[in-house]
Amino acid sequence: MTRPGSDDPEISDFHYWNPEHQDDPHAVFDRMRVECPVGWSRRYNGYWILTKYDDVYLAYQEPNIFSSAESVAIPVTGLGNQRPVIPVEIDPPDHTRYREILAPLFTKHRLRSLEGKVHEQARALVDEVLARGECDYAADFAKELPARVFLEMMGWPVSDSQMFLDWCDRLMRDIPGDPEGTVRQKQETGMALYGYFAQALEKHVVAGPARGDDSDFIDWLRAASFGGERELTQFEILDCIFIVLIAGLDTTQGVLSLSMEYLADHPEQRRELLEHPEIIDSVIDELLRWFAPVLPARTATEDVELRGVTIKKGERLMLAISSACRDADVFADADTVDFHRVPNRHIAFGIGAHRCLGAHLARIELRAALQEWHRRIPAYSVDRSRPVRKHLSGVRGVDELHLIVG
Repeated sequence: MTRPGSDDPEISDFHYWNPEHQDDPHAVFDRMRVECPVGWSRRYNGYWILTKYDDVYLAYQEPNIFSSAESVAIPVTGLGNQRPVIPVEIDPPDHTRYREILAPLFTKHRLRSLEGKVHEQARALVDEVLARGECDYAADFAKELPARVFLEMMGWPVSDSQMFLDWCDRLMRDIPGDPEGTVRQKQETGMALYGYFAQALEKHVVAGPARGDDSDFIDWLRAASFGGERELTQFEILDCIFIVLIAGLDTTQGVLSLSMEYLADHPEQRRELLEHPEIIDSVIDELLRWFAPVLPARTATEDVELRGVTIKKGERLMLAISSACRDADVFADADTVDFHRVPNRHIAFGIGAHRCLGAHLARIELRAALQEWHRRIPAYSVDRSRPVRKHLSGVRGVDELHLIVG
């Protein structure tokens, strides 16, 4: 059977580790939106790639047809977890019940008390950069800030941030050409993480009964229940902590690093942000649209037709969110970064039942990072004598970005 894109090597061979896609996968995505919006890659036992906004939107809005249950990653190597990732890899109605438990922990009201600490950590990182006069922004700032914020949320030592970053890198990065080694690495790392979580949970248990309010993340989960029917098990609590870590660190660092490289290379737009700090939220939304980092997966639960293409029950799909966010049918001047874009209907955080619970926290971190950096370091540039190393996986990001201050 001939599948759309199967005669085009750039599409049929699309995969995370192709060196041509590491810096920017949009060359192939841009072509696909026009020539082959529902394309087929033969990699990882074969999967479809959705590149148009309306198709990705539909896949998010119809979880009964496009299931998250089997895995939200291509290839299916897992994240070092032994059970489905709660609530990401669970479909409604169970997904809805877990989300109702977690949602109060990520409201604007609850996170308001954390916002000051986020800015405090961002200022501390700026101090360290100024003391050196240069930095690897990816390692020294973009990764470090969300790690410290996660530890602040949990009430754990911020000094453990590097250990968590090492764990996350091992969980989120596949070993090219070695799927068995990748699975083994992730399983070993997952065991280490869960061991840390379990010890922290035990300390809460020893400290006394859960308070049941949202002032303490773990206490909230300990006191939570499904409609009063039963409390969360220890494994469910550990799984919830796990997804908060994984979802929060990798995505934020990716957007931050990619955004800072863009601002360094576009001084006119950087000047606009400096002279008009009131547009910060619009700037963040446009950078999220432009650098939407996540490439999640779904599995068809039944035969479904999209743009004349029949996707069979059981076949996998990649949702190219970053491509959808550059769809000219939805965004005027889609290939232009416009800090005054209104409306901005980007879906960088997903949509519907699986819209990212941590969206507001991510915005707080992005705002703090951009504001605190530009207040004290308005002039900076990319050190082009050193490599800018990027990666493409389930989350697009940056491994190395050297900036010169001044």
